[in-house]
Amino acid sequence: MKTLKLVTLLYIAFSLWSCNKKQAETTNNDELVLFDFEENFDKSQVKPQDATYKIVTEENTYLQVNNGFTLREAGVKLVSSKENPWDLNGFHQVKADVSNTGDEIIQVELFVGNDPDGLKRWYCSDYIDLKPGESGTITVDLAWTPWVFNPQLDIVGMRGIPGTLKTDISKIQELVFCSRYATQPNQFTIDNVRAVGKLEEKKPDNFFPFVDEFGQYKHKDWEGKMHSKEELKEAAKKELELLANSSGPKNIGKYGGWTKGPKLKATGFFRTEKVDNKWWIVDPEGYVFWTAGLNCVASTSVFTGVSHRENYFEYLPKEDDVLNQFYGKGTHASHGFYKDKLPYKSYNFYQSNLYRKYGENWLEKFQEMAHLRIKDWGMNTIGFVSDFGATRMHKTPYVGSIWIRNTPKIEGSQGFWGKFHDVFDPNFRLAVKESVESQKEGANDPWCIGYFVDNELSWGQLGSLAIGTLKSDATQPAKIEFVKDLKSKYNSIDKLNKVWKTTHTSWDTLLNSTEAPNQENAEKDLIAFYQKIAETYFRTINEELKKVAPNQNYLGCRFAWANNAVVLTAASKYLDIMSFNKYEYSIEDFSLPKGVDKPVMIGEFHFGALDKGSFHVGIKKAKDQAERGLLYQNYIQGALRHPNIVGAHWFQYLDEPNTGRFDGENYNVGFIDVCDNPYPELIKKVKETTYSMYDYRTKN
Repeated sequence: MKTLKLVTLLYIAFSLWSCNKKQAETTNNDELVLFDFEENFDKSQVKPQDATYKIVTEENTYLQVNNGFTLREAGVKLVSSKENPWDLNGFHQVKADVSNTGDEIIQVELFVGNDPDGLKRWYCSDYIDLKPGESGTITVDLAWTPWVFNPQLDIVGMRGIPGTLKTDISKIQELVFCSRYATQPNQFTIDNVRAVGKLEEKKPDNFFPFVDEFGQYKHKDWEGKMHSKEELKEAAKKELELLANSSGPKNIGKYGGWTKGPKLKATGFFRTEKVDNKWWIVDPEGYVFWTAGLNCVASTSVFTGVSHRENYFEYLPKEDDVLNQFYGKGTHASHGFYKDKLPYKSYNFYQSNLYRKYGENWLEKFQEMAHLRIKDWGMNTIGFVSDFGATRMHKTPYVGSIWIRNTPKIEGSQGFWGKFHDVFDPNFRLAVKESVESQKEGANDPWCIGYFVDNELSWGQLGSLAIGTLKSDATQPAKIEFVKDLKSKYNSIDKLNKVWKTTHTSWDTLLNSTEAPNQENAEKDLIAFYQKIAETYFRTINEELKKVAPNQNYLGCRFAWANNAVVLTAASKYLDIMSFNKYEYSIEDFSLPKGVDKPVMIGEFHFGALDKGSFHVGIKKAKDQAERGLLYQNYIQGALRHPNIVGAHWFQYLDEPNTGRFDGENYNVGFIDVCDNPYPELIKKVKETTYSMYDYRTKN
């Protein structure tokens, strides 16, 4: 027995020595293997989450995950061993090789660490699209740049920050792999999980201020950067000369429709029709129209907070400075540094640069230039939340934007942008009516394609809003409606208790309880009421919108994140065009629920890069401005090939401020920069795509 114990101890010691030796070797090569699932792998480091797994030994040894779909992060959690915790300090990225071994297209997502800050958890994640049988590598950056300041600086109000770690790397001891927004079982494999790339360290001496007088990053130079007022004016002169000689794409009608295509019924307004098994928008003249748009064509959309951060800026105008007019007051911040500092002082570098370029009539010039550029770029729509002065010029079709304001909420619900509307409160319809009436810009205007109403609502997992309803108090109108439905179905509380396996003594007890039932037991009832919420929401808005703007299309709420068949099917009954914000590299394989055949508009997508002074790539990453253009082309052409998709709108016309907008976003997602200059490498590929988009769609 003693001999056996000695052998066991020697084996454990050898294993630990071997593991530490391997870690030391890989660290010296700027790579640290976290999991390769080879010999001595400890299965206790795998924690399934609505999934099963097995170790497969073939040519390579890897982890196979058989995945469910009832949890947001259904998959596996991989944790470091207590005996040998990870030390990721100094590494730039975590990488993992994954393969789709199932029969459906999936997105495999990786979360690195477990930071309690929701945004930081999102920062330290990424995902990859995989077709059946396809393999790829997920890469998650641990810092905003390949170098970091030591010591770290305290910089606030910005999401992407040069020289800054995304999270406390020393605390990373777990990884979560899941199938993103899965709606059915799937399977994938994981192998060769490693930390790679050494972060160069720099001293933060003389970093402040880091923003120059034009709102650009001060400590870097690049082609196209502005250094003087004279350069701004010269850039404006050259672009105006270029635009004066541009006639835009050929065979385009007054409203942007394709005059070379089929001539359909002209109603004087935009509508939809299916032609040769493909959905199209039809313009007021009866020509087929595919909407290629830009969101936020508005100079007001890019102010940045200066309160509590004055030392970030090389220049802020004094009271007697003519540029003093571009100060403002921020009154809204849904997230981030300024959320609890309202109101705060803001400044708009973009507008001040327009003034430097064009003088007192800078706003009129901004509006005029927007139309000239959109035409030259081969695009045809001014998108979401844009400048009314520009849309009223009637030179480019546009969409309207309506926010349903001051509504009662389901108090037990939750979401990124806030709680969900209580659609059963009588005040909801009143709020819809008032919101539509007060934001009806474009109603019965032939140039207005239609209206987005609300944005990126948090529908949550299937049944979640019904659960939120039950977690609300007894006075919640939605809860009163839900209990009424349950009474009608079950007649007695005992019958409900039998199905739900609950112990409510009366219907009043249920009404006053804020505990959610077991979701599996109550699933049918939760889904039924969840569906009723969705149908009531879309029906109410449709009814009130059509009273005011009967000639415009109801474009929906721009679905984002997880969207299940119940909500989408309910929405399809009341929407003229279904809208989705889809931040992907490709939209070609997008699908609607079975039985739903509706036209679809992509409300938002973009790609960003860090090669020209920006600090954050946005939601989808490109290596430089040229690749942004290539990714735009790939995305749009995939959308053009899809029979349901009738257009896609890029978010957004302008770069976000380097020092962050109201919620800290500071993405390089514009077609133009803070100095009002287009990115030529991006625009070149955009024009190559849009000038031929009608021919491309009809031939593919």
